[in-house]
Amino acid sequence: MRRLLWVAVVALSLSSVRMARADSAITGFIGASTGSDITILADTEFDLQTSLKKSPIFGLRIGAYGFPVGIEGSLSYSPTSLIEGVFDDQLQAATGILYAETNVLIIILPGPVSPFVTGGGGLHYLDFNIADVLDVRRQHFGYNFGGGIMINVSKLALRFDVRDHVTTFGLNDFGLGILGGIVGLDNTDARIHNVEISLGLGIRF
Repeated sequence: MRRLLWVAVVALSLSSVRMARADSAITGFIGASTGSDITILADTEFDLQTSLKKSPIFGLRIGAYGFPVGIEGSLSYSPTSLIEGVFDDQLQAATGILYAETNVLIIILPGPVSPFVTGGGGLHYLDFNIADVLDVRRQHFGYNFGGGIMINVSKLALRFDVRDHVTTFGLNDFGLGILGGIVGLDNTDARIHNVEISLGLGIRF
C-alpha cells in the first residue's frame, strides 16, 4: 500500500513538473462547420423543422499545453450559417454564431506529435435574421467536445481539430414561447449541434 502511495506521489510530482514547463501557444484556425437537423413542436401544424447548412468557421485559440493536461480559451465564429425550412419552408433565417469557450485538453501521448481529446464550455452568441423582418440576438451557455492532434515544429504548432459545439435554444428565443403552451406541448427547446472541422497554425512561446 505504501509503495502504491509513493508511486502516486511521484507520478503527480512529475506531472506537476511537466505542467510547470508547459508550452504556451496562440493559434489561428479556419475550417468548416456542419450543423444538425432541428425540430421544435414536432408533428403539429406549427412544427419548426430546420437544418443548419454547411458554413465556414474561423477563430483564435490561446493556451498552455503540457503532458498530460492542457487548458485553452478560444473564440470562434461561424458567419454564414443558414437555418432553412422554418415553418414548412415559408421563412428563411440567416444566423451568425460566436463561441467564447474554455477547454481542458487531455493529451494522450507526449512529444512533438500529440493526439488529444477535449471538452469545455462557455457562452454561445446567436444572431438570427428571419426574412429580413425579425432580428433576434441571444446568448446561451453551451458546451463542446471532441479531439484532434497537435504537431510541434520548432516555434510553430500545427493543429487539426474536430469539435461538436452544442447550444440549446427554443421558441422563447423568438418571443414565441407561448405557442408551445397553446398547442399543449413541452418540447419547445432544441439543441443545435454544430460540428467544427478545422486546421490551425500557431506560434509557441
